[in-house]
Amino acid sequence: MIGDDYFELRSRIGTDLLALAAAQREAGGDPESAAILDNLIASLKEPFVFVVVGEVNVGKSTFLNALFGQDFSSTGVVPTTGKILFFRHGPEHSVVPVTPTLDEVYAPVDFLRDFHIVDTPGTNSVENEHQLITERFVPIADLVIFVFSAMNPWGASAWQFLEKVHREWMRHVIFVLQQSDLRSPEEIQVITDYMGQLTRQRFGRDFPLFAVSAKKAFLARGAGIERERLLQDSGFHALEAHISSIVRHNAARLNKLASTMRLARQILDSMKERFIAGMQLSKRKIVVLQDLQNERELQVDRTLKKILPALDATERDYHESVMRVAGLAQDALATRKAFQRKDAEDEDTSDSAPRPQSLDHRLFQELQHRTGDRWRQVSLVLEEDVHQFERFLYAQGRGILFPTDVTLPSHDYGEEDSELRRRFGTHVDSSLRRFVIGLKLDEDIEPGLENARVTARWLPRLILPVILATGLSGWFDGPISAAIALGAGLLLLAVVYLLTQVRLANARNAILDKLEESSVKLREMLSKQVTDDVTTAFTKFLDTLNPAQATAAHIEREQSAQVERLRLLADSFDVLDHQIRVLTPAGK
Repeated sequence: MIGDDYFELRSRIGTDLLALAAAQREAGGDPESAAILDNLIASLKEPFVFVVVGEVNVGKSTFLNALFGQDFSSTGVVPTTGKILFFRHGPEHSVVPVTPTLDEVYAPVDFLRDFHIVDTPGTNSVENEHQLITERFVPIADLVIFVFSAMNPWGASAWQFLEKVHREWMRHVIFVLQQSDLRSPEEIQVITDYMGQLTRQRFGRDFPLFAVSAKKAFLARGAGIERERLLQDSGFHALEAHISSIVRHNAARLNKLASTMRLARQILDSMKERFIAGMQLSKRKIVVLQDLQNERELQVDRTLKKILPALDATERDYHESVMRVAGLAQDALATRKAFQRKDAEDEDTSDSAPRPQSLDHRLFQELQHRTGDRWRQVSLVLEEDVHQFERFLYAQGRGILFPTDVTLPSHDYGEEDSELRRRFGTHVDSSLRRFVIGLKLDEDIEPGLENARVTARWLPRLILPVILATGLSGWFDGPISAAIALGAGLLLLAVVYLLTQVRLANARNAILDKLEESSVKLREMLSKQVTDDVTTAFTKFLDTLNPAQATAAHIEREQSAQVERLRLLADSFDVLDHQIRVLTPAGK
């Protein structure tokens, strides 16, 4: 195909411009740049204009069929005397009159997408049309082809028309001596020599001249084995090479491509700079957001360290509370309780007498009394740290997390508890209550007391036998035996009493041991509850930080991909610019 190199280059430029336009649309670029790109893409489709001048029956249609490899005659348009035909591509055959001497002919012929053909009237009386052709078409023509018949190359109209062509446009003119197969090589040589001599005399210059047989060239398009021979005999190789060179090295067209590339490069560079700036901004946002994430975690640790002394103090308070509760345990496991009948105890705890205080309840009250104010102060510390970090977040995140004119939230530190303080205090009380209930101190009192009672019950049972043994011993063996029996009985009663005391002491000690050992568990429960509350209090900031961080990372990835996409496109532009410079004639 004629000018394959140029059209391949133009196609690649068009592909890159489409890619740039797509990137520009996806990025939401400015309408002005979008319009420029659309115009540049549309301008690439501007076809070459070939003006074909020749008499009737010189074989212009056959020549065009052979030149473009398609049946140009299929347009179904027969040139009419006195009419200029401007052939353009269209979806169907149609003829649109433009002026009395000019018709636009639309035809679904592929080469007309890239080449517009101006066919001059095939008549010797073209004088009236010379002015229209030279003024309207020759200045915009990329090539003016004068087709002469080898049988009669001296038709006056073509030479008269050439006389009217401005000297500036003569550089676009070539001569085609058609139907050369009807003459011998010697005759063709004579004709071409004479035509060259004539042009030098009349116009002071030579024109490229090609003797061809369009018939053989057209036949070669569909031939098999004979194709190369027919093309060689047709003389079309040199003609096609020359026209392809004109298309390939057309300075105006190449300069236009270069100008297109420069404009596209400016848009690309502007987009690339914008994406790089956006990518760098996103990276800075990611760094700031990560710093805020780290600061949040550090703030949690700092707040927990502030609360650590409260845990130590609560542990000390617990030991003091244990001493008070130990007295209640001493009362609940007193000796008299062991020797008191169960029904008598129930009578003592009737409605008229106060019931003994629950160890669990007393321990909880003691802990609340001793630690309540302290944990309320801790809740204030927690609240202040949360608000302080919130102020820090707004200050550091202005323009990233929040608008630059955002107003910092205000907080009322009145006497009324905030939701955070109420929730924190409730959780601490709940932890203390669960801890105390888990000790089950009241449940440990009854088993110890019952064991002591089982032993104590033997004491009244043994008194009568001791008295009887003493009396019988005195009756039968005298006073000494009675004394011995009495001593043995008293010793037995003392053993029972001491054993009861031991069991009561064991029960009291077991409770005290449980209370002492449970301090570790109390600290663990409070530490876990406080850690959970502090962490939860600062977790709310993740609802702002996490989405912002994910969004910034997503934008950074998208912009990085766009930058890489534009970088590859810029590399392609460099290659295309180099190819344009290679094709551009020196000095143009």
